[in-house]
Amino acid sequence: MTRSHNHQGFEPEGISTRHPSTDSDSGGALYTLAGDSPAAPPVRPYDFKRPERISQDQLRSLKSLHETFARSYGGQLTGMSRMIVDMEIESAEQISYAEYISGLGHQTCFATVRAPELGGRLVLEMSQQVFYPLIERLLGGDVNGSIVPDRALTSIETRLARSVFHRAMQPLHEAWSGLRAVNFTIENVESNPQIAQIVSPNEVVLAVRFRVGLAGGSGSLSLCLPYALIETLIDDLGTRSWTATGEPLDGGSHHAPAVREHLSDAPVELSAVLASTSITLSELRSMQPGDVILTGVSTRTPATICVEGRSKFKAAQGQHAGRRAVQVLGPDSPSSR
Repeated sequence: MTRSHNHQGFEPEGISTRHPSTDSDSGGALYTLAGDSPAAPPVRPYDFKRPERISQDQLRSLKSLHETFARSYGGQLTGMSRMIVDMEIESAEQISYAEYISGLGHQTCFATVRAPELGGRLVLEMSQQVFYPLIERLLGGDVNGSIVPDRALTSIETRLARSVFHRAMQPLHEAWSGLRAVNFTIENVESNPQIAQIVSPNEVVLAVRFRVGLAGGSGSLSLCLPYALIETLIDDLGTRSWTATGEPLDGGSHHAPAVREHLSDAPVELSAVLASTSITLSELRSMQPGDVILTGVSTRTPATICVEGRSKFKAAQGQHAGRRAVQVLGPDSPSSR
């Protein structure tokens, strides 16, 4: 070798409604205020201003359906920003629209979305802790240590937000296709949640919340679906079972092409290995600038192209436009894939 070298609830006490004198023929113990009656079942609070219109089974179905959306939209944002964006569903609950709006920050990023086939609109909201790192990345910046401003969106940020939200439309369409084909479209993008009055404040809505993890931190995403929007589909939710992909078990698999399309934008690492050899540890420690490592491989020997560290193709070495380049010759041998 020549050298070169990452209504609050309550629980009733055991109060008897029988007079002690009427119990002479019962032979049983008297129920008294002392609390020696059988334990009463717990009382569940019920708010008459917010009736529960969606059953627990239907809520579970809706959560399964939107798990599909979370995976798909997370993949879209990963491809768009060239960084890993992990999205998972946290909760799905029925609340009033006023409660949903009050739970948002005074400054956030949200879009009103038209759903003509359902005859109404919904809200898609993204916290600033997610939105600003995304656009920082889109504009070529470093998300680590980036500042999240507490202000309204600028005109440029609004256009970027529309693009970010637009990526959610196809995943929404695919997630809902098992119930009904809906062409979701962005209507408006705003930063003040009080502006988006898609229904009256006391109307019941389904609030679906997601946790979003990305480089440099995490944030949230939420969907607000008015009950009137999904009322005609509720019965179908109660009669179908859903797979882990959000598809009804009584239907075929139609999502493979869409999954392939979304994954096509995911970044992968490509490398070309021109040659390799072995040296001893002592030789490695003694390396100095100017040392030359002999590989014993001819310059005419094909290089190996690796995808995410796994060899996939053989390539000829050369140059193009004054830069080193490799030309794909064909697939690598199966044994080395």
